[in-house]
Amino acid sequence: MGRGSPSCASRQVCAACSIAGDPGGRLAAKQWPGARIVPYRAVAEEQLGEPLRIAYYVFMVDALARLLAVGDMHLGLSPSGVPDLPSIDHDLLTPAAALANAVDLAIAEKVDGVLFAGDLVDSANARFEALRPLEDAIKRLRENGIRALAVVGNHDAQALPSLARTIEGLELVGEGGTWGSSVIEVAGEPAIEIIGWSFPTTHYSASPLVELLDAPLPKRGLPRIGLLHGDLDGSGKYAPFRRSELEAAALDGWLLGHIHRPSLATGKHNGEAPCGYLGSLVGLDGGESGDRGPWLVTVERGGGITCDQRVTAALRWEEISLQVAADTTPEDLGDLLMDETQRAAVALHERDLQPKALGLRITLVGTVHDDAALREWIANQNKWKNINRTVGETEVFIHKVSARLDLALDLQQLAKEGSPAGLLAQYILDLEREAEPRAALLAAARARLTPEVQQARWEAVRKERGFRDPLTDEALAERLRRTGMMALSALLGERQLVAGAGDLDVQEPNSAQEPDSRSAAEVTG
Repeated sequence: MGRGSPSCASRQVCAACSIAGDPGGRLAAKQWPGARIVPYRAVAEEQLGEPLRIAYYVFMVDALARLLAVGDMHLGLSPSGVPDLPSIDHDLLTPAAALANAVDLAIAEKVDGVLFAGDLVDSANARFEALRPLEDAIKRLRENGIRALAVVGNHDAQALPSLARTIEGLELVGEGGTWGSSVIEVAGEPAIEIIGWSFPTTHYSASPLVELLDAPLPKRGLPRIGLLHGDLDGSGKYAPFRRSELEAAALDGWLLGHIHRPSLATGKHNGEAPCGYLGSLVGLDGGESGDRGPWLVTVERGGGITCDQRVTAALRWEEISLQVAADTTPEDLGDLLMDETQRAAVALHERDLQPKALGLRITLVGTVHDDAALREWIANQNKWKNINRTVGETEVFIHKVSARLDLALDLQQLAKEGSPAGLLAQYILDLEREAEPRAALLAAARARLTPEVQQARWEAVRKERGFRDPLTDEALAERLRRTGMMALSALLGERQLVAGAGDLDVQEPNSAQEPDSRSAAEVTG
């Protein structure tokens, strides 16, 4: 660092020891979340005992241990829904490639351990395909002095124990359905304890936390991070457990596997134990949209824990709502979708994200004059399936197009009718007013939907990050309005068909006309 530079302690990571033009260290603090910012002059004067004229800043993370946490990988499975993209080697989009990227990151960041939260392998049959990439990954970690700890998930309950016996350096925590622990050392000293539980079989209907709470593991005086695969606040056969049980275990943090949508909060956790799902390492289908990648977890000496997701997935999926104008026609849609492929890729590039492939699931939204024609265009996949383009280093393709369109209608005028369409228009207008009719509609809808929403099969949806309660007044009103507009469009469409049929010029048979001498086959042929 040069003369006059303070020497960092063995576990302090210096992000920048002299950054000019960064008053207060704002730029470096943004680059290194959770870093401790102190004036360079103050540190140097304290250590060297002499005044310095410069006052740059030192950015240090006083790290006790640094870990890389990896969620569900499902080695042996290839992402579905990706078209043939000639410019891309599809092997680069697989979980195996994502694992190799995670190992690169672990080595570059000089982490002390890599934690796998279960479902490393998709199935027992996939273990043969998973062997090579997993063995290569663990070997590289071992050669760089990085421990690899894993818990077994429901998908790899049979495969992973077998692979662990084959692959040197792959350590299972809590194998056989009994809680276990493993201590990670830093510079030859115990630094952090990993507490984990593994699936003993593919299905496990009880809460694993019951055993841990009844018979806690002996404390070692170290920070403790829990590693668990299962169903948070759920029920059923995939190790269901409650958040209250995690809190009662009083660990310093919980890293979870099983749900593919990440829910772990990014940033520094002071006095609060981080707890959440790591998510899948790469989106395995179009439903797994958004940021995907491993998490850098820094445990500081002062007790704080910083969680930072590193978005490394080469394949990315995005859910997009595309607003269309009222006069949009089917002929306009192709250009609109093409423009959206450009915009979506550029938005990611501006975040310094450069996926090799980007799949878009686009929903057209808005109020239009002719929703039937637009829906017909969308239903013909040949119209949009081949709208692919290259933007920078990213190959963009459209995976799905759907519509949530309203027909441009004069509801006030329709509501004056005594027809079914008029009655439905009145109901839709009632939803827009804070009055008793609106309350009655919402109460009736809530009574009908509550039993369905409370079904166990929706528990996985309820615990996803960003979940919105479908039974709130706002959610119910929006659903009723959207459904009502679709029904109203259908009613008016039928009415137009009936009116059109009445306008047809139907010619009455004329006995005076000469009979057609052609046969029926000739006429229809």
